[in-house]
Order: sequence, then structure tokens, then C-alpha cells
Amino acid sequence: MTEVLTAEAGVANGAKPDPEVRRKRDHADRLWSVAAGHRDLAVELEAGGDPDAFRRAKMQRLLGEVAAHHGFAYHELANAAEARASAKALPRESPQWTLLLDRSFSAIRRAEAHHERAAAYTARTAGNEAAARRHEAAAREADSRAGAMAVEARTA
Repeated sequence: MTEVLTAEAGVANGAKPDPEVRRKRDHADRLWSVAAGHRDLAVELEAGGDPDAFRRAKMQRLLGEVAAHHGFAYHELANAAEARASAKALPRESPQWTLLLDRSFSAIRRAEAHHERAAAYTARTAGNEAAARRHEAAAREADSRAGAMAVEARTA
């Protein structure tokens, strides 16, 4: 049986975590914190008596969604960086190396999909429905490519 190293295995075996991975994860955490702040503000606005509260709360929810999608994108980019860092310790073209690179590319495509979804939210809010549809189509395509890469990696 061939032992398959996961991206987490390098850190679990006592290797020092890659600074690029830590930076991306920290950025994702900050974005998720910002998203939570926007959502909390939306709840506060709705509870208040301001006549414009619904519109302002809706905008805060949108900003929360955009920030959350960017946070997910950075999380996926951290996954990609982690897989690449783990692959460096392996012989080139080995099955484990190939698996980790496929995981990296798949994570990059998922990050692309999240960024496209955030752009779709922004475009729709700006009233540009055509651009929003283009971004949503690009997000579906990126998700499809990520899924295809994952299937190829499992069958290889």
C-alpha cells in the first residue's frame, strides 16, 4: 500500500508551518470577522426605528456576503499553498506529489469561484445584471473545473 501524505501531514510531523499559509489563513479570518461585523450591524439596524433601516441593513448583509466569499477564497488559497509546501518535500512526479499538486490546483479554482461570486454580488448591487450573470457563470465554470480536477485526482 502506498502511503499518501496530506497537506496537514507536514505540520503534524513537526515541520514548521509555511508563513504564506499562515498569512492567508489570517487574512481569511479577518475577512470572516468583517463579514460577521456587517451581519451584526444589519441586525442592529433592523431592530432600530430608522425609516431607512431596511435599505441600510440590506447593504450591510451584502457587504457581509462579499467579505465572506473573499474569506473563503483566501482560505482556499491557503489550502493550495499548504499543498504546494507539502509537495516540495516529495520526489517530483511521485503519486503523492501529483495528488498534492492536483489538490492545489483544485483549491485555486475554488478560490476563483468565490471571488467571482463576490463580484457577482457587487455587480448586482450596482445594478449591472449582465455583469452579475457573467460573474455567476464564471463561478460555475471555476467550480466545475475544480470538481473535474478532484475527480481526475481520485481516479489517477
